[in-house]
Amino acid sequence: MFATQVILLIAAAAVSATPTSRSGNESTTWTTNWTTEPRTDAPVNVCEEILVTEGNLRGNYGQAIAHRLHSITRDDIRYYFGVDVSDENGITTGSEDMSPEVERVLPNAPSADYDKEILTQAMKQLDKVLSHMDNKDYSIVNYSILEKIAHSFHMSELWARSKLHFDLLSVNPVPEEVCRCLTSPDSDVIPYLELLALKIKFPGLTSGLNPPAAPPKDAAYNIGIGYSFSFKNKEESAPPAAPPANTRKEGFGPADDSAYKLYIEVYKDSEYAKNLRSFDFSGDDADVVSRAQQELVDGDAGLDERLDGEEGWQAWKEGFKSMDDFDNYQFAVYMHCMLQ
Repeated sequence: MFATQVILLIAAAAVSATPTSRSGNESTTWTTNWTTEPRTDAPVNVCEEILVTEGNLRGNYGQAIAHRLHSITRDDIRYYFGVDVSDENGITTGSEDMSPEVERVLPNAPSADYDKEILTQAMKQLDKVLSHMDNKDYSIVNYSILEKIAHSFHMSELWARSKLHFDLLSVNPVPEEVCRCLTSPDSDVIPYLELLALKIKFPGLTSGLNPPAAPPKDAAYNIGIGYSFSFKNKEESAPPAAPPANTRKEGFGPADDSAYKLYIEVYKDSEYAKNLRSFDFSGDDADVVSRAQQELVDGDAGLDERLDGEEGWQAWKEGFKSMDDFDNYQFAVYMHCMLQ
């Protein structure tokens, strides 16, 4: 097995050295027409089987891909995956604008507007965050500037790790039916991306503690502290149920020092997953938040550690390092399908 991976990696490196490389500064221009064509007509249950048996994906693929997709831009795609996508690229991502009633999920990855006079990617990302440091509606709600910088670098790490799998897929691609199912609007990618974008803007709303009218003070999205996707069948475990209405206090429940985190358990065929797939994320913010805090309760009460000292950083770093690299493979398959 190891020898096969080495051979594939060498082959991928050879491919990346050609003039049509998807790596380095050379890029391939790509424009999608999937916005006007149906991506699949396969039933959802058939696609679920195809994704597992033919694509070697896991039941958590929607969450894994959404996590890596939610802040990607055209510039990031070009830098990490070597493909220069058009404005109408069909790669859905989250908005960085947290203003009221602004679209939370974008149909196309936007330009990052990096400063072109800056040479290194790290400095470009740092400049982007610091250039918005006075804008309270920029990026993740209630993150400190340091936490926003750490998040930006964390996403770069995930994309760089995904690129290693992406290169192997260029010489050993998944079957076409896997791509048809994975990029279908009926897959789990968009529902989990919508959920993630909602939690980033309204941290703690799915905790089940109180009806959230607004994010609690200092609450914020958890980029993955103690992060791991554990796969459980419904019979083994189930997401926490919403507490009875008479146990809820007035106002928003999480404490002032709590913060948003993506709920990381996967409940196959659970009522929660079914509710998420059918949940309507359209409408004004108040309406969506009100329905989500009733229908999408998952026990997500917020971030465990803030990045306010060495101890906090050690917790964040250990969380990053504990992330399953297989999820980077799942994202690589998605990008392979979208960019081929």
